[in-house]
Amino acid sequence: MADNWLGPDTCGVKLAQFERLTQDMTKAGPQLAELADQLWQALNGAGVSTAPAQEIKRIAAWAQEAAADLRRRNTLAHDLDRRQLTFSVCRPDGNFITLPDRYTDQVAYGEGRRLAPFLERAAKGDRKALEALSRYDPNDITPALAKALVETLGAVNLLKLPAAFTINGNRNVLALLGRSLALATNPDRRAYVGDAFLTQLMEAGRTTFPPGSRPPYGYVGYQSLSTLLAAAGDTRFSPRFINFVGGGMTDYDRTVRKYLPLPDLHGRYTSEKTDFLIPLLNAATASGREGAQALLDYRPMGPHTLDAPASMRLSNLEYLLRDRRELWGQTDQGAALGKALQTAASGQDKDSERLAFTAGKHLSTDARKFYVVNNGQLKALDQSRMEYAFDLDVKGVIAPVQGIDDLAGLRPHMAAVLAAHITKMNDIYQSFRFGAQTGSTPMSDLDLDYLLLDVVRDADSFDSLLRAQIAHARVSIDTSIARRSRHLESVIVAQGWMFGHLMEAHAQALRGEETRLAADFQRIKTYVDMALGIGGQKALAGASQRFPVAGEAAGLLVNQVQAALSSQITKYLAGKPSGTIFAPKTNTEAIEKLLSQMIAASVATHGRYDPADLKGKPFATSGPTPRIRPLESLTTEELEEFLRWASTHSDVADLRDRFLGSMQNGMTETAGHYRDAEGRNVAPSFQR
Repeated sequence: MADNWLGPDTCGVKLAQFERLTQDMTKAGPQLAELADQLWQALNGAGVSTAPAQEIKRIAAWAQEAAADLRRRNTLAHDLDRRQLTFSVCRPDGNFITLPDRYTDQVAYGEGRRLAPFLERAAKGDRKALEALSRYDPNDITPALAKALVETLGAVNLLKLPAAFTINGNRNVLALLGRSLALATNPDRRAYVGDAFLTQLMEAGRTTFPPGSRPPYGYVGYQSLSTLLAAAGDTRFSPRFINFVGGGMTDYDRTVRKYLPLPDLHGRYTSEKTDFLIPLLNAATASGREGAQALLDYRPMGPHTLDAPASMRLSNLEYLLRDRRELWGQTDQGAALGKALQTAASGQDKDSERLAFTAGKHLSTDARKFYVVNNGQLKALDQSRMEYAFDLDVKGVIAPVQGIDDLAGLRPHMAAVLAAHITKMNDIYQSFRFGAQTGSTPMSDLDLDYLLLDVVRDADSFDSLLRAQIAHARVSIDTSIARRSRHLESVIVAQGWMFGHLMEAHAQALRGEETRLAADFQRIKTYVDMALGIGGQKALAGASQRFPVAGEAAGLLVNQVQAALSSQITKYLAGKPSGTIFAPKTNTEAIEKLLSQMIAASVATHGRYDPADLKGKPFATSGPTPRIRPLESLTTEELEEFLRWASTHSDVADLRDRFLGSMQNGMTETAGHYRDAEGRNVAPSFQR
């Protein structure tokens, strides 16, 4: 009864037979070695190949290593049997004891088995048991101890215990249980309790405590499980657990979701509003991209879903964004969902891109409900209110109606996702600009405009997208100039188009909010002051020569430049700078100045100028063939002089005009997408 008797996991052995095997293997090693030596001498003396002797010698060496391991395991087996620290398994062919690879694991395993009764007694108020438990640090729990504890308690008892420890506020014990659950349900660890336990855990999750009760008079196991997920802290749950058990939790939510989110136990026993799915989403975030994608991609399966309500046929991403929107508005406004989405969808892989724009499509559809055109102006509807709703089970419950800010906490995370895919956003706008009817994502340019309208209501979200587009423009322009591309003008026009959509969505979203608009302008003006348009030079250095800036490579490079720009902003603000460089008067002018900085920086970096024009310039080197000094070494005055020089000694002025025209066209198209029922659109912001 063994999986791999020399493997790292446990196996089952019969003591007598295992003793005999150990003795036989101990004898076999030396005997095989002696045989190999004799055979080698005979073959060598006969002048023939000694390969057979070498093979027997190899087997002898293996036998000696295996014998040493078997002796260690045999000693361990007898010691465990004497101390009664292991389980016996009865089978038709005899009784076996489970045998781990390491003695320390078995000691921890035995401790975990002894710990289970202490937990049960402590839950009933036993002070001595509580005192004993206080000596355990959750961070010291090992996989072997976790496995023993979880196996000994079983799924039902594991979900019974948290209620008592939540009531008395014993967070240490909850953390101990939560960490144990995480370790014991990870298939990549030796302590994995198996898929059968995960199935039992899902069944226990739907069980009510006390038996026969119904919330709010009792609680279900999933509320308890949620409490353990939260208590586990930063201990990572496996993607297998997140998908399997997490999928079960969301399935349950689909069937019981009414008008109020089901709380975890902390929320049940306090006045705090909680949602039992928030710890699951946080656990998915902590598990990394694979776990977060597994949870959001989860879709109920099986014949029972064919005739089920529509919500039972949706993926978790669709369900959590669409059907559950009003419930998020009562708790964290989608912040936990946003973190999980950001983790799942910010990579440059195809699954990340698919999740990003699938989420964007749903949010865009919602945005159309909350923004209406009235008398040529765009207005946001705030539908956050409570209405009476009647249900077969609960009469006269006050039910929430979806509101524009129900998912306000998700906005900065969705902005981060879009920033990670800013290259794809540019591609979408350009393809539809030239007449495409469909694209490689579910979103059209009109969808993106409504999505931006909602996302940029949050100031930091607008800033994230603005910086991402600055980075994208920086890469596109630098690459084109480095390669002496004939299409630099087209690149400039494309950038203006994208900036136009972003800036117009921002202006329309904040129509009438003069204070907010002024604050956002001040932030953009700061980017001009710090010459952000020349930033990211180290990330760009040599990139255009190393690989074509397209596809995944383009996305990675843009993200690198984004990071460099963020670092530049942080250092600039920390330095309390003074002075400005050609201070802009409007957002449009500010973006135009940033573009001029980008072009000038690339012209300087890639030597696209006549050295004769640099003689005597403070920003150039001396000598017969002067060159522009590294831009980061220039003082504010020297940088200002350089930018003034670039405006007259390069194509910056002409390209700037093309950029401004394209940006205005992009703004006009964006405004044209915001229409009323009769097809009348709002006026572009620059015409107001």
